[in-house]
Amino acid sequence: MYPLALALLAWVLSCSASPDTPSLQAVSPERTAFGTPERLLLSGAFAPDVAVDLGSETPPSLENRFEVRIGTERAYAVRFRSRDALEATAPATLPPGRHDVTVTDAQGRSSTLSGAFEVIDRGVHRLVFVTSMRAARPGEWTEPIRIELRDPSGQPAPTATPRVLRITSDSETGHFTRLGQEDEAGRELEVTLAPGESGVDVLYRDTTSGYHTMESSCHDLPSIAQTVAVGRLGPPTAVRFTRVPTSPLVAGEPVALTVDVLDSSGGPASLPATGIQLTLRTSSSAGGLAVSEGDPYHPDLTLVLQGAQGRLPLLYKDTRSGAEVWLSASGFNRDTYGALTPHSVSLAVQPGTTQRFEVLRTGTGPLQAGVPERFILTSLDAWNNRTPYTGAVRLDTSPPDPGFSPGEVELEVGMASFNAEFSRVQRVSVVAEDPHTPNVRGATPELTIQAGLPTLLAVSPVVGPQLAGKAFLLTLEALDRFGNRVETPLSVTLSASGVPEGALSPTTSGTFTGAITFPVTLTAAVEETRISLVEGTATIPGALRATTGGFAVLPGATQRFVVEDTTGAQTAGVPFRVRIRAVDTYGNTTRDVHELELDAQGVHAHQFAPAHFSGFQGQADVDVTVLLALSSTRLSVVSGTAKGQQPGTFAVNPGPVARYQAQVPPCITSSDRWKLGLQAVDNWNNAVTSYSGAARLALSPFGTISPSATPAFTGGTLTLPNVTWSDVAGREPQSCLELIVTDSADARKTVRQCLNLQLSCPKHQ
Repeated sequence: MYPLALALLAWVLSCSASPDTPSLQAVSPERTAFGTPERLLLSGAFAPDVAVDLGSETPPSLENRFEVRIGTERAYAVRFRSRDALEATAPATLPPGRHDVTVTDAQGRSSTLSGAFEVIDRGVHRLVFVTSMRAARPGEWTEPIRIELRDPSGQPAPTATPRVLRITSDSETGHFTRLGQEDEAGRELEVTLAPGESGVDVLYRDTTSGYHTMESSCHDLPSIAQTVAVGRLGPPTAVRFTRVPTSPLVAGEPVALTVDVLDSSGGPASLPATGIQLTLRTSSSAGGLAVSEGDPYHPDLTLVLQGAQGRLPLLYKDTRSGAEVWLSASGFNRDTYGALTPHSVSLAVQPGTTQRFEVLRTGTGPLQAGVPERFILTSLDAWNNRTPYTGAVRLDTSPPDPGFSPGEVELEVGMASFNAEFSRVQRVSVVAEDPHTPNVRGATPELTIQAGLPTLLAVSPVVGPQLAGKAFLLTLEALDRFGNRVETPLSVTLSASGVPEGALSPTTSGTFTGAITFPVTLTAAVEETRISLVEGTATIPGALRATTGGFAVLPGATQRFVVEDTTGAQTAGVPFRVRIRAVDTYGNTTRDVHELELDAQGVHAHQFAPAHFSGFQGQADVDVTVLLALSSTRLSVVSGTAKGQQPGTFAVNPGPVARYQAQVPPCITSSDRWKLGLQAVDNWNNAVTSYSGAARLALSPFGTISPSATPAFTGGTLTLPNVTWSDVAGREPQSCLELIVTDSADARKTVRQCLNLQLSCPKHQ
């Protein structure tokens, strides 16, 4: 029986359909950063193989043999999760870019998803020393020093291409090696970082005591440096400037200094846990010290050195030249409270290169054409230190003056004086230029060359129409008989024809010399006006006058509506007239066309007319009707964002009595005594409090009411507390037995009110 079953199984397997070709449909996640292995989920259709051992009683099994390739590299840790999902790990060595993902089954059949996985290169931004400053005794290796590549965010950045790191020391006896390769030490170390690597650990050894600087560089990245302390590392006893420039400093250019904390042997000291407080000072008020290039410079700098930080690199910058500038360093042991031996050094600061010339006039009086004026010329660096410039300097004016002299002057050790003459009436600057370096120049402030007496006022034309409230520019010139702008101080009074007082601004130009351009504003709209300008004041005018041509001033856009007050009380339902104007900011009646929305304060829309006014332009008298009587209201107007409201309020009195409003119980029996309330109202149900008449009472279609006549109303109202009726018993129920109330003097003033006659009524109704 067993061979027969085995043969049957073999026949079934041989006749069954072959497994489907794998189908890859999606990869998640779709991207990762370079140098990072990423676990991927592959979605699609993946049919496993059926394995049968014909010579064994072992039941058939599923073999999940799939290979995943990303680009040209093979993924690892491939795991079959289900027929529609695989897992695989993308290798960290995948190069940046988009890669095809291919799944291949045990039969060699494959499915490829193009560009399904992307490796992103975050980019290498800089080199950094990850570890702090190291220290070691002479001849001994330091602890590992970590150097890493970092991306712009400061995170480790595996390199996408091989990178060579070069590591050197400023010590002739210093040696480097990679961690774990101490037998291969050398004075210089070159390390090649393979793709996917982000850093290296190195060791440093030196037989010479002192602070040594090691530097790491890569061809396309800024170099970095770190200090290593080598010595017996005794207690700190002194501070010393160990790196001081031997040549004079250049003003404004920072120079590197180094301050070391030393032990009694002169070598690096072991700093206490609480640190050494270091104080640095400069004697120059224009000098400053900074720890790093981006820090501000301070004449006094105090900081604490801790750990292995026994050497402090500094920058010193001074902007004032001088033969001797002193720098001092003092230290304080924060553990023993003892002072360390201080140290001072002197530096010389020389001026920088000539950056500009200073041209100064020695006189203070007015300049006149043809009269020589004395000037002093000095060459300066960027920090106003006098430079030793010697040679010719070209002189000119700006704007040009064809008669200016001299055209050149000789400087000796950065200084010269000269007499200059001018021929053109203008505002000029005397300009000095280096003939060999055009960017090196200097100029005086503007100088005024005076002209003759003023004989003419000239005013610029005004192009109309102008807009009310919008400033336009006027240019006014005071000229001599040659057309030169004079330098005599003048003041001009302005006026505008046909414009009310206060609508022109300004009314005076203020004192000016030569020419002035100033804004003029007219706030009144007029068909035509002219601006007149008169020298002096309105009460004491001068001889110089000018007038613009005529121009119009148009109103501006509508800003609000002016709604004139309604005088006296009005009567409900009786039209009254209200004047409405659309005005600009300055109260000019505008020309805009509006669709107005009108209302009255405290009045519902159905009790007010008109609610709309179409085609409104400028000004209109509107007949308004208010149907609600009230003690105080005012009219409002709106069109878009423009609004208007009457400044005052007015009362609306009720109209004449038209009828009554009755108040009766909701249910009455034939034997009840009940209360009747009456209110005299006009056609719009406004209470007429002035009404003092009387009314007749009757029932319809049957019954008699008592009383059948009322006393006089008080304040337009009347309450009858004990009303009875007769001839109604036995006719219940009657939901609308009419009560007829009629004015005793005018039968037209009447009202009919339904009374609810019932056999019984609810209590406490």
